[in-house]
Amino acid sequence: MNWLQDHKNQLHLIFAEAKETVSRFPSPLEGLGLAYLAKFDPTHEGSSKNYICYLLPYWMKDICKLPVESFNKLSLANIFVMLYYFIQDDIMDASKGEHASKLPLANLFHVQFLSIYRELFPSNSPFWDYYETYILEWSKSVTNELQSDYFHEDKYQIAKKASPVKNASTGALLLANQSHLIPTVTEAVEQTLVTLQMLDDWADWEEDLVDGSYNCLLASIRKQLLLSPADILTPDMVKQQLYVHDFFADYGNTADSHHEHLRSLSVGMDQLLAFHDTLVQNIHRETYEIKERRATLVSGGFYYFLSNSDRF
Repeated sequence: MNWLQDHKNQLHLIFAEAKETVSRFPSPLEGLGLAYLAKFDPTHEGSSKNYICYLLPYWMKDICKLPVESFNKLSLANIFVMLYYFIQDDIMDASKGEHASKLPLANLFHVQFLSIYRELFPSNSPFWDYYETYILEWSKSVTNELQSDYFHEDKYQIAKKASPVKNASTGALLLANQSHLIPTVTEAVEQTLVTLQMLDDWADWEEDLVDGSYNCLLASIRKQLLLSPADILTPDMVKQQLYVHDFFADYGNTADSHHEHLRSLSVGMDQLLAFHDTLVQNIHRETYEIKERRATLVSGGFYYFLSNSDRF
């Protein structure tokens, strides 16, 4: 089963249901909500593709036997979880209260996924203990991120920035009476989230360098250069490591080690493993493209290469 293609029809239906729900929000929040949802709708060209958020429930089919409707509800809930926490990120990253208008919208998203979870899990279900744990993990991770080097000290703290995503995998296992698999599946999901963050941080390193946001790639380069917390990492220093000294190849080796670890868990989630392999291959593809472009432009000198790379 293909981790994406085999679920495209279902994603159309789930996002259509999400749109219908948001369209019933009071004005003007319904318009704001629909616009925000569209930014993450995989059925829209150019949208941000956060596949693991809404596909994780369907990937659980590899190890869980549940009615289709249960997977659909968990996916729909995770869409609203995704929207809610992205708004939290927006607000935490914002200056001058520019996202203050999204606070009411975030709470409407919150109501939607809570409503779905209450339908699926009675008040005495252990799901609610996990739900609270994931909120606490998220809170701790995003709060302490700038004071720690998660990528080198505790990689799973990176994954915990997206801990609420695990509501889907844990919820599916509880519904299928397979709670014994929760620790292993959780580790597999978290390992995937770490590698996903590595790829995102490659795409965002310039912005994160300016903003001072934690970034796995930048943290790795700082460690490579033996920089102290007080030392300044400049764009030119990053470019030298990436485009002259092939540092990105080391980044790819780290991703390979993640994949081997994921395979060693033998969790049986073939679609999650295939998704992770896609992430790893994307990192290797970037490494190859850097080397190929450098070889093509070498006659013009490295200065020409550094000055004309569209990555800068």
